[in-house]
Amino acid sequence: MPDFLFLMESRLAPEQLAVIQRLQGLAGELGLNLFLVGGALRDMLCGQPIRDLDFAVEGSPLRLFRALEKAPGVEIRQMDETRKVAEMIFPGEVSVELAQCRTERHTRPGAEPEIAPAAIHDDLRRRDFSMNAIGLSLNPASRGLVLDPNNGAGDIERREIRVLHNYSFVDDPVRLLRLVRFRTRL
Repeated sequence: MPDFLFLMESRLAPEQLAVIQRLQGLAGELGLNLFLVGGALRDMLCGQPIRDLDFAVEGSPLRLFRALEKAPGVEIRQMDETRKVAEMIFPGEVSVELAQCRTERHTRPGAEPEIAPAAIHDDLRRRDFSMNAIGLSLNPASRGLVLDPNNGAGDIERREIRVLHNYSFVDDPVRLLRLVRFRTRL
């Protein structure tokens, strides 16, 4: 398993590292557990450019959203308080998505999911593909701990794209387009 802290420091732009440090500090002050998740870790392992940073927060990130709204140089592009997700731009044009760890339950195909707060492992298990279900702890006591409950790193190494559950495409048909895009890109 690669050293993700080394990968972060060597493959992220200085502006992206500054955002990670800033969010790490702020989450620590607010007593929230913060994880770098999804595409940034996938792209680090694949040697691809890291376009944006996705973070998952255990607990309610609303206090974090409020603190960032007042922060100089941070532009909140979109905030969904129901789903507890915010899309932001940090200095240096760093694109960030900050979301609460959650589970999603679809009552019928293509319907909006029922959302409930969850722990990071449950959040990783609800994602679309195993290669997007990797997390990296940014918490002081466990900084650098890799969470990969679906063996996404192994799938990346084998160049395999694997869905995480049988109803993945039924619940969200857009995932079919993502599958084609990932297959072409990776």
